[in-house]
Amino acid sequence: MSLDDVSKIEVVCHSHRRDQLLAAVESFGRVHLIDLSEMEEEGSDGYLTPSSLSTEELAEEISSLDKAIRFLLDETALEIPPASDQPVVTEEELLALIEDRELLEDARRAWFVAVQKAKLEGAEKELAQEEDFLEKWTDLPVPLQDLRRKGDYRITAGSIPREASGEMNELMDREPLLHIEVLQRGRRSMRIMTVAHTESFEDTLQSLGEMGFTQQDFGSRSGTVEENLQEVRREKELIRSRMDALHSRAVKLAARLDSFRRLSDAACLVLERMKASNSSVSSDSVYLFRAWIRTSDLDEFRSKLRRIGEVDIETVEPEEGETPPSPLTEKPAAEPYRMLTDMYGQPTRSDPDPTPLMAPFYALFFGICIGDAGYGIALALGSALGWYIVRRRHGNPRLFQLLFQGGVASVLVGIFLGGWFGIPFHRLPAFLQAPADLLNSLVPGYQPGQPDQEGFAVSKQFLYLTLALGLLQLTAGIVVNLVKRWRAGEKFAAVIDQSGWLLATAGLFPWLFNHYLLNGSLYDVNGPLDRIFIYMLAAGAVLIFVMGGREARGFGKVGLGAYATYGIVNLLGDVLSYSRLFALALSSAIIAQVINQMAGMLMNQLGIPVVGLLLAMLVVVGGHAFNLAMAALSGFIHTARLQFVEFFGKFYDGTGVPFRPFRYEPRYVHIERDNQQAL
Repeated sequence: MSLDDVSKIEVVCHSHRRDQLLAAVESFGRVHLIDLSEMEEEGSDGYLTPSSLSTEELAEEISSLDKAIRFLLDETALEIPPASDQPVVTEEELLALIEDRELLEDARRAWFVAVQKAKLEGAEKELAQEEDFLEKWTDLPVPLQDLRRKGDYRITAGSIPREASGEMNELMDREPLLHIEVLQRGRRSMRIMTVAHTESFEDTLQSLGEMGFTQQDFGSRSGTVEENLQEVRREKELIRSRMDALHSRAVKLAARLDSFRRLSDAACLVLERMKASNSSVSSDSVYLFRAWIRTSDLDEFRSKLRRIGEVDIETVEPEEGETPPSPLTEKPAAEPYRMLTDMYGQPTRSDPDPTPLMAPFYALFFGICIGDAGYGIALALGSALGWYIVRRRHGNPRLFQLLFQGGVASVLVGIFLGGWFGIPFHRLPAFLQAPADLLNSLVPGYQPGQPDQEGFAVSKQFLYLTLALGLLQLTAGIVVNLVKRWRAGEKFAAVIDQSGWLLATAGLFPWLFNHYLLNGSLYDVNGPLDRIFIYMLAAGAVLIFVMGGREARGFGKVGLGAYATYGIVNLLGDVLSYSRLFALALSSAIIAQVINQMAGMLMNQLGIPVVGLLLAMLVVVGGHAFNLAMAALSGFIHTARLQFVEFFGKFYDGTGVPFRPFRYEPRYVHIERDNQQAL
């Protein structure tokens, strides 16, 4: 198993060596710190108390710097070429930037420019809205303050539906002291100005309101609409000139973008170490922290800390009920699949490491979901390129490694399925058909040279093989559970319980396959072997029933036993879940053939040779690329689901504590450290 042994350690040094010690621990990168901030005071005198360094101010400055970096990138995207690979710097070079006063001042200027630009953009949007509003009332002939004036006559303006034009004229005929001026006619409404005597003003508004009139509020604006428009446009021009000046400053500051990025990483590194300090305890003269470390790393860790002076490292016993973390070290072939284990949950100390157990099944099932050798070659080449680029940028290439292995598996599966970019099986050369005939011949009842009527390489024999592979993985899960419980001391119970499941599995599925899928071609349905499988199923069901209710009392034994026996039905459902592999492979093959047919139609029926060829090539390349992407996405998700639900459910808890080493992973640079081990 790949679950590493861990030791709990206590590290003590003088307080003035705190920063130096934390730097060494972070640089080492393989120590899981224990949070002591909530612990009670140490010793009878309580002389050690949790550290309390304030990190809020530094966190705010980092946030401001990151916003300034994003602003400069957006502002100068067309003028400053993007950075290529991550620069490699030493830790000393990175931390020295924090002392560069000129760089800090430039960073503050960049933040100031970003803030001022954001304010001006907000003001510009408000002015644009004001301009849009005023342009609708340019025909208003009176100053806006007259709309608020009270005297013998009252003036108002607003909008009214166009169909109310007749009623509006009738109102003017009835009211001799009312005048309505139409300022602008739209398709659905009209903008109008009304002049009415003060005594009839309210009645006039009520009558107009019944027609759908909406009075426009001009607020505290004064002067004519045209005068207001001119003022708004002058302010917009002023803002644009100020924004142009800020843009010029941003272009100059963007020349230091690389330095700003490095400064951000330097500040984040300091912040992480400050946070780590807050998980320890100290006094005026003593600094102490506790941590978990791989036992195999302990000697190297001691040697590293000796270089900084007097530091005491002691191994201590875990406290009662304390759960150690579960670090994993996988072999290179299984390492990419750790990302899946991390998604599900870390193993406990009593769990087997599921990663190497899952890896071969996952790669094979992923390859089945794609089911095309041509697609597999394309996926492997693309993943290899992504792997190279990520490694060059000092990133983690696990995903591309996993996809690369899946691509290789797709090539192998595609060869035995006869899948080559959706080319119909009967049109393939004989040497490419031979592996598919060999695979199909493993299933009784298959006749070589007779592909299924649609011509797909994915035949029903392949469906049976996917179910058989699922049965194999589930059986492996039962055996792993037996070994897990045996090592935990449940030897007798584990053997009896898991033997029941093994007998039920070995008896049920051959009988079902022979009776309902293979039409009796596996063995004689009336022979003794048929009864042997039934007896195995019955014996397994009895053992499951007995062991399922052994911990209950009275009638509860029967209830729990029956419930456990019902799990055989769930086991059948688990095996049938693996038919999704066949379904995904079949759908990918059908789509690939449809793409080829569409391309053929364009070439043969369009009637324009060159254009038809170009369109056909576009359909082939784009269609197969899309089909491959969808097949890879579906394969990744559904294969993971089979591992998480069907396979892990047989033996794996996944409730362990993740091993989270104290180490800052920079965003913009790669820190060249003494220890470059990947975690």
